[in-house]
Amino acid sequence: MFRALIRYFLMLLLLPNLGWAEEYSKQDLLSLSGFATLGAAYNSTDQADFLRDLSQQEGAGHSRQLDFGVDSLLGLQLDAKFNSEFSASAQLLSHRRYDNSYTPELNWGFIKYTPNDSLQARIGRLGFDVYMQADSRNVGYSYLPVRPPVDYYGGLPISYVDGMDVVLKHPIGEGIARLEFSMGYAREKLPVQGADSVLDLNGSLLWGGYLDYQLQNWQFRVGYAKLKLENELLDLELLLNVLRSPQLSALSKGPARFADEAMIEGKTVEFISAGMIYDNGPLQIQLMLRRLLATTISYPDNDAGYLMLAYRLDAFTPYASYSKVKPNIVKKDVGLPDIPPFAQVNGLARRIQPYPLSDQSTYTLGVRYDVMRNLDVKFQVDRVDGLDSFQWANKQPSWDGRATIYSLTLDFIF
Repeated sequence: MFRALIRYFLMLLLLPNLGWAEEYSKQDLLSLSGFATLGAAYNSTDQADFLRDLSQQEGAGHSRQLDFGVDSLLGLQLDAKFNSEFSASAQLLSHRRYDNSYTPELNWGFIKYTPNDSLQARIGRLGFDVYMQADSRNVGYSYLPVRPPVDYYGGLPISYVDGMDVVLKHPIGEGIARLEFSMGYAREKLPVQGADSVLDLNGSLLWGGYLDYQLQNWQFRVGYAKLKLENELLDLELLLNVLRSPQLSALSKGPARFADEAMIEGKTVEFISAGMIYDNGPLQIQLMLRRLLATTISYPDNDAGYLMLAYRLDAFTPYASYSKVKPNIVKKDVGLPDIPPFAQVNGLARRIQPYPLSDQSTYTLGVRYDVMRNLDVKFQVDRVDGLDSFQWANKQPSWDGRATIYSLTLDFIF
C-alpha cells in the first residue's frame, strides 16, 4: 500500500498542466485540492521505534532504522459551495494507521452553514481543533517543522469527531475574537504498545471548545475538551476480572478497589490547553502548554509544552525548539501481600501504572526550504530522551531511552 502511495505521489508531481493549481472549479460549485508529504526518518538506535503519535504501532528504529512511513501521507479534499450560506467539505487521508495499513479514511465530511460573518455552524465529521494548529496538523506544508512536536501533539491522537460545532466571531478592539463549542463522538482506534491489543474509542463522547483572539501579529488560544471513554481495553479487562474475583474479595477489598480505579470504560480524560503565536516579518515564536487529567490510574495525568523560534532568510527558515512532557504519577497498591500466590497478581497490577508513562524531552534543530510556491523541503534533527515514554514502540531491555532522529520531508499542496 505504501508503494502505491509513493507512485501516486510521484504521479501528482509529474502530471502535465497541473500548474500547482490550488483548486479545480466547475461553475464555482466544486473545488478539488490536496496535500502530501513524502518523508524519511532515520533513528540512531535500533533499540526502539520512534513514533509520530499514538495512532502508530511501528516506526523508525527497531522495526527498521530508516523508515518512510512515520511522516508520509496523502490527503484529498473536495469542497462544494451551494450558495452564500451553505457549503460542504470531504477529506480523505491516507497515512500509517494503528494496523500498519495505509487504508484511506474519511478525516472530514461536514456541511457548513454561514449566515453572516459572525456565525458558523458545521455538522458531520469534524477536526478536533480545541488546541492550536490542530486543524492543520496533517498538512505538512502549513507548519514549520517536519512534524508537530511529538511531546505535545503525540499524546493527543484524536484527529476527528462525528458531531457538530458552532463558532462565533466578533471584533474586540483592534483584533478578532472567536468562540467555539463542539460536541461529538470519537471513532478512532489506537494500538496499545507492549500488548497485542487496540483501544477502541468508537462511541466515546467528546465535547469542548476554545477562545481564540488574533491581534495583528499575535494569536492566542485557550481550549478545553472532555472525553468519556466508552470501551474497555481487552487485555486490561482480563486482569480486572481477576482482581474482582470472589476469592480475592474475600481476603481484601483492595483488589476490587484497585480494579475500579484502573478500569478505562466510563472514565474521563480532560484536555486543557493554552497557546501563543507571534509572526512578524521573518521572526516567528510559538509557545504551547497543555494539561491532561484522567480519572483512571491506567493513564497518568501529564503536562506538556514546547517553545519554538524561527527566523526566515529568503527561501530558508531555520528553526529550533524544546519540548517536554511530564507525568504526574500516583502509585496505588492492590492491598495483597507480595508472596505466592499473590505475587503474580501484584506484578500484573504494577504493570498497569508504570506502563503508560509520558516522560520525555526533545531538542530540535531544523531548516525549511521553500523550493517554489506550494512546495517545500525540510531537514530536522531531534535529540530525544524518552526511556519512560509510551510514545515509543518495540522498546528493547537494553535501550537507555536516548536517540537521535534525522528526518527529511518533501511537502506540497495542490
